[in-house]
Amino acid sequence: MRLVTGSRRYLITGGTSGIGDMCARHLTDAGHRVWVTGTRDESVSAATDRGSAVGGSVADAADADAVSAAFDDAVRAFGGLDGAFLNAGIDGEGKPAEHLDAVTFRRVLDVNVVGILHGAQAAHRTLARPGAIVVNASVNAMRPEAHFADYNASKAATSALAATLAMEWSAQGLCVTCVCPGYFRTNMTAQYLDDPQISSELLARIPAGRFGNATDIGATVEFLLSNTAPFLSGAVIPIAGAGNL
Repeated sequence: MRLVTGSRRYLITGGTSGIGDMCARHLTDAGHRVWVTGTRDESVSAATDRGSAVGGSVADAADADAVSAAFDDAVRAFGGLDGAFLNAGIDGEGKPAEHLDAVTFRRVLDVNVVGILHGAQAAHRTLARPGAIVVNASVNAMRPEAHFADYNASKAATSALAATLAMEWSAQGLCVTCVCPGYFRTNMTAQYLDDPQISSELLARIPAGRFGNATDIGATVEFLLSNTAPFLSGAVIPIAGAGNL
């Protein structure tokens, strides 16, 4: 049984790869229209070549004007937007904190935190009411990992930002939720999951005994974007097979 019925119009930042791409494919397979953003022309073109249900714009999440323009593009193409999955993000350096580079640290914050703010502001301006915003943080916001101080800090801030948006915007007809995925196989995580020793160590921390798949994340995001349960606004939802515990 499907709880979500009818075609809706969504925008996904960072929707050309990784978790964003998983969700874009899930949503279009479910009959929704999706506008994706990506940082490269070729990745956006590859996504839009999948069919008329997918459109896209080139936009770096840290560029407020580009993000705002992407939302405007989607509204023009679809006649409006019902929800946004603010997903774009980058990995940390994977170094002990004493060796982190401040310039790179700021870039992680610019994309993973300020980029979410840019997307949220554009969504607030353009989404139909009632509407839904889903922010992608990480299980690292709940259970930090050593050697990822930059990434951990950015995702904890992202979760706090989503909570604040829910406090401010729920009365304005926007349901704002935050998802905290665990390990899914993406280009970002391949270097860890393809290493037998690291993969084994990571699996040992996940009570479900496996890594996440496209349905795990796609179905959850679809439900949250549907605004079927608007009283969930403010919820922070781990999608980690209990790996957040």
